[in-house]
Amino acid sequence: MSDHQNAFRAFLNRAEDDGWISSYKWFEGESFVLLREEMNSHVYEIGSRSHKKATNGTWLGLAVEADYGTAIGVDLELLIERPILNDPTWLSQRLGLSRHTTPKEILEDWSCREAAFKCLAPHNKGRYLSQFRKEGPGKYAIFMNGEDRYIQTKTLWWEKWVLALAWRLT
Repeated sequence: MSDHQNAFRAFLNRAEDDGWISSYKWFEGESFVLLREEMNSHVYEIGSRSHKKATNGTWLGLAVEADYGTAIGVDLELLIERPILNDPTWLSQRLGLSRHTTPKEILEDWSCREAAFKCLAPHNKGRYLSQFRKEGPGKYAIFMNGEDRYIQTKTLWWEKWVLALAWRLT
């Protein structure tokens, strides 16, 4: 088991205990094609997946299964040098964040919104990350079908990695 898997294990186990997810599985591959093949051999009926290329060139993937009566979204991000984080003005304005938001805070907010977007699947067509409103710590809302839908989020940082889970009742 790799370091990132060990670092996030307690976080994911707690999500299982809290009824957010019923199971999870980590994947690693030397290339995106190999990772995708491995992940496609293990698909949850109601779940979410995320993948990211690590700085050592290895591809990492995570699949989570939603608990009964819930929807789940997952996002895995890596804080690395990116033009959008070096000049975060546009992204901060688009997401409605303060001008003084740090790149780490921007990436965490982005990751939460990405997980929330996945949590709405399959009803997320035509939705954008900028449509999610942050209602408070760990809570996002989006206006859909004449009403607000609320989604809870949890994040955990490990070194330069952030893992975000988004959860809602279905």
